[in-house]
Amino acid sequence: MKTRSRIFLGGAAPLAICIALGSPAQAQTADTAGDEVEAIVVTGSRIARPDLESASPIAVVSQQDIRLQAASANIENVLNDLPQVTGSTSGTDNNPGGGIATVNLRNLGTQRTLVLVNGRRYVSFDTSQVVDLNTIPSALVDRVEVLTGGRSAVYGSDAIAGVVNFVLKNDFEGVELNSQYGLTDRGDSQYWDVNGTIGANFADNRGNVTTHVGYTKRRGTFAQSRKFARNALQEDGEGGVFFGGSGSVPQGRVFLNGANYNFGSDGSISPYGPTDAYNYAPVNYLQVPQERFLISTRAQYEISSAFKPYLEGQFINNRVTGVLAATPIGNSTPFGTGANQRALGAFNLHVYSPFFNADTQSFLAGLDADGDGYVPVSSYGFRTVGVGPRRQQDERNAFRLLGGMSGDIGSGWNYDGYYMYARTKNTQRQTGNVNLTNFLNGVSTGFRDPVTGDISGLPNGGDLVCASGAAGCVPTNLFGIGNLTSDQANFLALGATNIEEYTTQVASFAITNSELFDLGAGGVGVSLGVEWRKESGRTDPDQNLSSGNVAGFNPGAPTGGSYDVLEFFGEVNVPLLRDQPFAHLLELNGAARYSNYSNAVGNVFTWAAGGQWEPVQGIGFRGQYQRAIRGPSVNELFLGQTVSFDGASDPCGTAAATAAGTLRDQCLANGVPLAQLGNELLNNPDLVNPPTTIRGNQNLREEKSKTWTVGAVLSPSFIPRFSATVDYYNIKIDGYISRLGQANLFAACFDAGLQEYCGGIGRTPDGLVDSILDTSLNSGGLKTNGIDVGVSYNVPLNFGLFGAEESKVFFSFNGSRLLKYDFTPIVGIPIVNECAGRFGNNCGQPTPKWKHVGKIGFTMDAITLQGTWRYIGKVRDDDDSIDYWSEKRKAKNYFDLAASFEANDNFTLSGGMNNVFDKKPPLMASAQNGGNGEQSNTYPNVYDVLGRSFFVNATLRF
Repeated sequence: MKTRSRIFLGGAAPLAICIALGSPAQAQTADTAGDEVEAIVVTGSRIARPDLESASPIAVVSQQDIRLQAASANIENVLNDLPQVTGSTSGTDNNPGGGIATVNLRNLGTQRTLVLVNGRRYVSFDTSQVVDLNTIPSALVDRVEVLTGGRSAVYGSDAIAGVVNFVLKNDFEGVELNSQYGLTDRGDSQYWDVNGTIGANFADNRGNVTTHVGYTKRRGTFAQSRKFARNALQEDGEGGVFFGGSGSVPQGRVFLNGANYNFGSDGSISPYGPTDAYNYAPVNYLQVPQERFLISTRAQYEISSAFKPYLEGQFINNRVTGVLAATPIGNSTPFGTGANQRALGAFNLHVYSPFFNADTQSFLAGLDADGDGYVPVSSYGFRTVGVGPRRQQDERNAFRLLGGMSGDIGSGWNYDGYYMYARTKNTQRQTGNVNLTNFLNGVSTGFRDPVTGDISGLPNGGDLVCASGAAGCVPTNLFGIGNLTSDQANFLALGATNIEEYTTQVASFAITNSELFDLGAGGVGVSLGVEWRKESGRTDPDQNLSSGNVAGFNPGAPTGGSYDVLEFFGEVNVPLLRDQPFAHLLELNGAARYSNYSNAVGNVFTWAAGGQWEPVQGIGFRGQYQRAIRGPSVNELFLGQTVSFDGASDPCGTAAATAAGTLRDQCLANGVPLAQLGNELLNNPDLVNPPTTIRGNQNLREEKSKTWTVGAVLSPSFIPRFSATVDYYNIKIDGYISRLGQANLFAACFDAGLQEYCGGIGRTPDGLVDSILDTSLNSGGLKTNGIDVGVSYNVPLNFGLFGAEESKVFFSFNGSRLLKYDFTPIVGIPIVNECAGRFGNNCGQPTPKWKHVGKIGFTMDAITLQGTWRYIGKVRDDDDSIDYWSEKRKAKNYFDLAASFEANDNFTLSGGMNNVFDKKPPLMASAQNGGNGEQSNTYPNVYDVLGRSFFVNATLRF
């Protein structure tokens, strides 16, 4: 074990400072030159080799890095700091959220980053086939290896962006107890993680059993606890912003006679203004609470060199609660499912309802054109605060069982075969929903004639009842704050349960030979294998959700489906020259995989080729070309009809729509009345918040990517302990699977004039968008390229204090320059979203052109001090046609401090402070980014929303 440790950490700083892609990791330094070198398997290859060098950049994140970045409880934090990683779902995501943690390389999407544990597939948390990092025992992680670029030829589907491989401790012996506690300087957002690992060798060290148990608890923090998040920001349409919110308000809002009105608690009615909007922000979580229990065990036994069986098992229970503001209900709220789904639509306002005072009744009577006692309301917004907030409790139980065997079968050949079964079940319980049928029945009332029993809108001396006459219906007073009684609230309230299950099965067998023959420069390595994999999942919403008779959390039809794939793969590594003039090292490699999918993908072939050339020792060049694929996930194939809210500007509500041309013609053809063209009301958030109906597509084909990287590695002998890298990457994905999104649908219909994309846009008779239909498809593709740089250096100081004999200073810097990130949503149509350095409705979360992380530290015997500088570059909005308040946002600098003290071989204490200067996140208003105001007026998975925080970690070994 000692030799292996030196192999991984040699040539870098003592804390394995090469933590960003492109940082070199060298195989040997002077202090290990005399040791026997053990062959190791590097992420990206199945062939064991004597070093970490590869044709593609590899990052190594050590256990020390995890400890010094307070990531023992949630390991996604240390990964998100890497310049090549874009923030994805984490503990500060409340809507959407679910308490999961994911990793997203190159901003290509979490589903295009393959997460492995010990080089094998792990547990997917739902039908998206993405691994929740919460399920990986971070305290058991020995290191994390991150490799960018397509790796489908080696690992199969999902590795288009790259691979993140968590290597767990092996052959652990003894007992290790670890505990970490953290909180912010406001005294909130506390978390506590405690775990223990016990392992023992037996049978003269031929066998080992290791078991790890961990418990994590994280407290929730509401947005109201931070000044920047406690008020929902809203654009004023003129480049300014104000404290606004939603037009679905607790007092009730109705659109009558060309204007908005709201109600008072005394039954009065008055004009509705921007200050009447509902501030939903403070009751959303800034950090979601979490409670997690995890157990992981591994056993292995060497019966003989040819037969070494092993077993692995994990069980994870993860409980997370998300809270949203009380349910909003409006005319565009989706109602029903399938072909019967429609917007909730209009209801009749009862003119003479006793819920209204005399003045209100008089006002409404003036609008009652036919004198029947009712005024139709086509646009409205209510907020059921009397029912309580929306609460979603997710409890995920996941387990993974793996059994296999490996061994040496002679002549340099080794084999490894295993079968894995992994399953996740999530029981999601929802409260705070509203029964839409009961809402429509309850708010439209009438009087029951005491003689005839007929119901009329006109006073007849009878009791107030629901106009529908539905049995058990309770007349509901949502007109004015505080008027909803407990009986009425119970009539509206609706609980719901959603059950999600997902399973992955893998059977794999491979044989390898690291030294098949020698051309004079080292052994030629070969690997051959076969793998079968089955992915299956389902989502079973209860009757309330599947019927679409619910508001609050989005309704959806059941999802269910499966597919399997049979694959054959091979790999070769050929050292050609070593220690020759102008060829200190020359090595080529290649890999190929043939896959047969049971779905529309069918048969596909992927391959990779690359090489390394080091003309003189210490100066090297590397390059790799990859043809990779990603098959569609169960969710993308079989998603049952469900609902989302995207948020985008309607081009028909802009001044440009009044001029003759394609935009005007398409708006009229799409149902916008002539008089409404250019009317800003079409983009009024109080009137327009259309739901998008989405569903899967079983005809999806695979994504195909072409990736090539070329780089240089510099580690000259005349500058000991110094290394630098620069790598250029270029990725092109054809058939990129995605939804178009509301903004792109609008562009295709109204800007490009493509009628086939207009059919999914539904409008009210007034021309307001009230529904959108969007389906997963193979898009026009994505292109991205950029440059990664890395530098690491450490300097011995040749002095020590407090009895230490020596000390050293270490430094590292890793950055990534994004040159291009272009997404073409529709095949053959010149609509291109240029997202490098942008954010917004088309591009989503900020994708800065430059990110870096720099570290400087000092280590002396048992003491380590470290400072970290995290930099996120400036960004600007992606819609050049509209001037937003947050059109541009400056770069953010975060500084962290950490220290570690190894008191003796048995006890280590570490701690630190993150975001030392308490930097606040940049703010964006919700209309600009698809309703992101419910995410704290910013992007919480990109920027720090909690502020200055502290942590302490203690490890005891014996």
